Amino acid sequence: MSDAAETSELYELIRLIRPVHRRLARAVEAKLVGTGISVGMRAVMEVLDEAGATSVPDIGRALFLARQQIQLLVNELEKLGLIGRHPNPAHKRSPLFALTDSGRTQFGEIRAREDTDIALISKRFSSAEVAAAQQVVCAMLDHFAEFEDDPNRPRGLE
Repeated sequence: MSDAAETSELYELIRLIRPVHRRLARAVEAKLVGTGISVGMRAVMEVLDEAGATSVPDIGRALFLARQQIQLLVNELEKLGLIGRHPNPAHKRSPLFALTDSGRTQFGEIRAREDTDIALISKRFSSAEVAAAQQVVCAMLDHFAEFEDDPNRPRGLE
């Protein structure tokens, strides 16, 4: 295959990323109906599920969102009793947040609902195809890393 053809194929893949992202966000949102949890809150819960007790600035860095945005989400999750506040030995003014037992249970239920859809589509691909797709996406993330926002000052896409 020529360089021009390979470039064209990769460009077509890049063009599909935005609509896939939007549809995935809507699918996640649909699975959250009735839970009182937003897509943003779910993302925070996922970070806490994977990383354990984490500070607001660290959650912001993980999600590449401003600390202020994360703080609002954390406040809502705390009100719902899904996360708890803990002392941070490394920083007196920046507590750590962790999922409560209720939060772990609720996030597990959310992931189980999501896994139902993921299992359906995963049957369409071999392990090698999924690994190749991951390799392509990771290579693009690495290549375009210089354009990543400062998580404390994200820029709009206007």
